[in-house]
Amino acid sequence: MQGWLKLHRKILHSEIFENEKLLKVFIYCLTKASHKSTESRVGRQKVTLKPGQFIFGRKKAASELSMNESTVRDYIKILQEDSVISINTTNKYSVITVENWGIYQSNDEEHDNKITENRHQKDSSLTSKGQQKDTYKNERELKEVKNVKEFITTTTSETMNSEAVQFYQNNIGILHPHISNEIARWIAELGEDLTIEAMKRALERNKVSWGYVKSILKSWVNKGIKTIEQAEAEEVEHRNKIHRKHQFSKVPSNQEVIPEWFKNRNDKKQNENKKPTIDGAALAIEIGIKLKRSRENILEAIHNRYDLSERDLQAIREGESSAKEILLNKTSLEVAGDR
Repeated sequence: MQGWLKLHRKILHSEIFENEKLLKVFIYCLTKASHKSTESRVGRQKVTLKPGQFIFGRKKAASELSMNESTVRDYIKILQEDSVISINTTNKYSVITVENWGIYQSNDEEHDNKITENRHQKDSSLTSKGQQKDTYKNERELKEVKNVKEFITTTTSETMNSEAVQFYQNNIGILHPHISNEIARWIAELGEDLTIEAMKRALERNKVSWGYVKSILKSWVNKGIKTIEQAEAEEVEHRNKIHRKHQFSKVPSNQEVIPEWFKNRNDKKQNENKKPTIDGAALAIEIGIKLKRSRENILEAIHNRYDLSERDLQAIREGESSAKEILLNKTSLEVAGDR
């Protein structure tokens, strides 16, 4: 295909620009789209295409984009979900329509010619026409910005700047458009604090994915949980259930009954054996600090193995020392004390 197309500078500030493959697929759609009404043949059938439409084939697109077919499919789906494109599929072919094509690629030629003619009029008339031109362009640009949806940014700027979005980007991963939309919906339903809390739970359980965060949010909706306090109470209840399940598990009838004092001593030894290594404890401390957990919660996470003070945690928080350095120092002090 010949000719050129327009690309608004605002794309620099959009989510699509942050994802190289998504940007590549989006520009591919723009370049493949017809700039005027035309006909194209698929086998023996003629297909009429309007401006902004093109016939799409996944194999051909994958070849032209140097991508896997599954990758092309996924990014085309993202563009479709965000209403950037629409797809009309038949049993023989698919036609992709670039939404708002007329706004992206509007033609200013007639408007510019009209202004050129007006320059031959009187000075006063020129001033008037110039003002009308500026007003017209300003109104048109405002309309363009409003309708283009900031090139795939489908959530409001308020949502994009929210703490939940920032927390996701800093701790979980790249924020794709469909995920930002879902975060916005969950914030509207459960509030920002609970949405962030669900992300923290996922990190603590080493389930770093939006799918796992969603499963937590859905469970809260099903249980009628609407506050942080209710979520924390539900977590305590869940842990107690697991504890009771292990505690009251069936014991074989021929097994000797163990005295409670001996069992407690044995459990204590097992817990000591399960204590985390210094590296594991350091990681747990750093995660706890990152998630703004209390000193008591952090000590519980490392089985109270080290007597960390608030000053120790503050030093780690402010980067004066690493968690591992402080733990090694405490370990050396304990050994020296034993001697």
